Amino acid sequence: MPRKGENKERKDAKRELLISVAVKVFARKGFHASKMQDIADEAGIGKGTIYEYFKTKDELFLAVYDKWMDDYEAAMNKAVESHSNPITTADAIIDTAIEFYETHAEHAAILLEFWAHALRSDDTHFLERICQMKSKLAEIGSSITKKLIKLKAFTEVDVESFARLELGISDGIFLQWILDGKSYPLRDAYKFRQSVIGAGLMTTGFRKVMSVKTNKRLKEGFIKKKKK
Repeated sequence: MPRKGENKERKDAKRELLISVAVKVFARKGFHASKMQDIADEAGIGKGTIYEYFKTKDELFLAVYDKWMDDYEAAMNKAVESHSNPITTADAIIDTAIEFYETHAEHAAILLEFWAHALRSDDTHFLERICQMKSKLAEIGSSITKKLIKLKAFTEVDVESFARLELGISDGIFLQWILDGKSYPLRDAYKFRQSVIGAGLMTTGFRKVMSVKTNKRLKEGFIKKKKK
């Protein structure tokens, strides 16, 4: 007879499977066009089995986003904990964001649908989940910015305003990359953004130290130029 722990492990594994299958169906058909039966067919199970884990399609959709955001938050926390220097921490945070967006490049439509659904839905859990994640990222960004100011690498700036602006820029770069057909390396776009922002916020002394690297990035940009 299976032990209680084994049953939980099986249920957790089945739940993860349903989430991964749902991602495939949502990506292919879109959230609103997808039906629970479509997900059941993709998973090779009866539709009733899905309802043992998720009461509604909305609940399953939220579980997909939860999974992605939990993984992203864990990666962000690891990046912060692995570095004591705010400069290398900032680089690690950017690398983590790039890795997340590159991993989910094929799921861009799902992310956009989730944001749109959060604004339309009467279920406040969707918008609350987005705000929760954004607040966590803003907290990390504010903390790093304060340390950069203390280190005299950055000039004085309202850290909360800057952190929120950074969140919008980060999402915007990803969306523009998708709209541009992923025609340039996402990492190059992020590094260019880092140089643009850094050039404006760096103190005179730190700007001199970073001038060669920063000026090179600003001059080269990240879009491949067509040969004349």
